[in-house]
Amino acid sequence: MSEKWLYLPVEILTRELDGKLLLAYYAVKQNYNVIIGKKRKMWRYLSSFPKGILMSKGDPKLKKELFKAKELGHAVVELDEEGLIFNEDTYLRRRMNEKYFKIVNQIYCWGNVQKDVIEKAYGHHEKIHLTGHPRFDLTKKKFRTIYNKEIQEIKRNYGDFILINTRFARYNRKKDGFDNENQEMKKLYNYFIQMIKELSQIRADLNIVVRPHQRENYNSYKDELSNFKNVSVLHSGSVIKWIIASKIVIHNGCTTGIESFLLDKPVISYMPFESEENDEYLPNAISYKATCVDEINSFIDAYLTDGEIDEAKDQNNSIQKEILSKYYAAIDENYAYEEIIRLLDQIFVENESCLESSFLQNIGTTQIWKTKKGISASKINAFFDKVNDIEKFENKKIFHQIDKDILLIKPNNN
Repeated sequence: MSEKWLYLPVEILTRELDGKLLLAYYAVKQNYNVIIGKKRKMWRYLSSFPKGILMSKGDPKLKKELFKAKELGHAVVELDEEGLIFNEDTYLRRRMNEKYFKIVNQIYCWGNVQKDVIEKAYGHHEKIHLTGHPRFDLTKKKFRTIYNKEIQEIKRNYGDFILINTRFARYNRKKDGFDNENQEMKKLYNYFIQMIKELSQIRADLNIVVRPHQRENYNSYKDELSNFKNVSVLHSGSVIKWIIASKIVIHNGCTTGIESFLLDKPVISYMPFESEENDEYLPNAISYKATCVDEINSFIDAYLTDGEIDEAKDQNNSIQKEILSKYYAAIDENYAYEEIIRLLDQIFVENESCLESSFLQNIGTTQIWKTKKGISASKINAFFDKVNDIEKFENKKIFHQIDKDILLIKPNNN
């Protein structure tokens, strides 16, 4: 019987890694060999890897590589990281065009909105599936204990705090600085800066943690907010632990607003003005909308005093959940990883090759991704151990390092 191989490319570690590791955990449990690593390194080695299933993440820059993967005999499935919130025309043109649709074995959709867009464009409903995303599985009560230790550390370091997530990379670019061509995003960025400054003074009883989008220039926030002693600017690890550790979350049109809702955290969408160009319907629709700092402060007062917001939480929660259910398929106790693995098991890849021993080295605690934050095999092993504790099961595995950016996780059935 041939071995099963699953390839999981990762780009933005803080956003993608934990969800991919959760999927990897259950895939290994089902006897898949899982190779996880930096996306561009994955393509470099793909011709030398055994034939398996490659999970594309929707990156339009790598579509040529996916065609090559098919030519090499790999199956290709799609779980688009941007499949929850998207512009339909741009999505069909850049991320799921007709040529690419034809070569994909299966497409995993966040929810009915994405699924309907693809089916309307191309038909072939048999290859389009509602799954949700393992990243959002981590918001469910079953898995929240994974972050307990880190949550306690965050609380020790930052006390009671408001978490403010931003998404202004189209103006506040990480490498190129400000893009003054995008006037509406510039306006929203400046409103947020002013809101943070005012809130810092009004809510001296709370700390504020500003978490810029990973593609933004962090230093712009640090420069603006350096004189405000109860404000910290950082971007460290999965956002889930930061949401859980916080008292309240503030955003504008950000996916973290949806994650906050799923984590039962009070969440405010700060919308000082309406913008047809930049407003994102879904995250704003399931958040309490505030148009000024006074409304934000009133919400905070009510929550901290009463422990809940009657109007926003009790009356609107069921409506917000119904809205979200149209966009996201795995809201309740169904799990994306279960449906994805069930679908993966339906794909047959003829595979007579194995991974050459020259690729394999036992790695212990060697660095896998040599980023500033660093991710070690021991940390990934710790993640697996936490899921073991939840499942009351020992998922035995063996780690091998193929490259400093590529890790193989094999089931250990001995």
